Amino acid sequence: MLEMPNERMVCDSSKGDGHINFYDEYCEWINRSTGEGFKIFYKDIDDVKILYGIKKTVIVSLKNGEKINLYLYKADTLRKLLYDAVQRVNKKVIEEPSVEVEPEPKIDNCISELERLAALHEKGALTDEEFAIAKKKILGIK
Repeated sequence: MLEMPNERMVCDSSKGDGHINFYDEYCEWINRSTGEGFKIFYKDIDDVKILYGIKKTVIVSLKNGEKINLYLYKADTLRKLLYDAVQRVNKKVIEEPSVEVEPEPKIDNCISELERLAALHEKGALTDEEFAIAKKKILGIK
């Protein structure tokens, strides 16, 4: 394994709750429940971005066009680890990882909007499906 401050990081992905182990040529995400996982080879990484919002997301873009979303609290640390590993494997300097900022929702507005939707749902003005879609939109869930 690489000598890194965080050799193992707790990290969710679209495939569930898990952790990442770092090795010389790749990192490996492992699902904590099933033990299944996937590898990300540093040589295949095209870009590493971070998206700040309700969830911090590290977006790993691969050279084949695939994107892998990883959700965690230490997003900046993961982005730096991946950036450093890509530079080491490619033995060249690449652009500093880009940062995308999603505007933070105002909590008061979210709460009042959710309360308004809940009242409409209770009165029957919104179906279960309409309520679920609207709630996800307010919470920023896709």
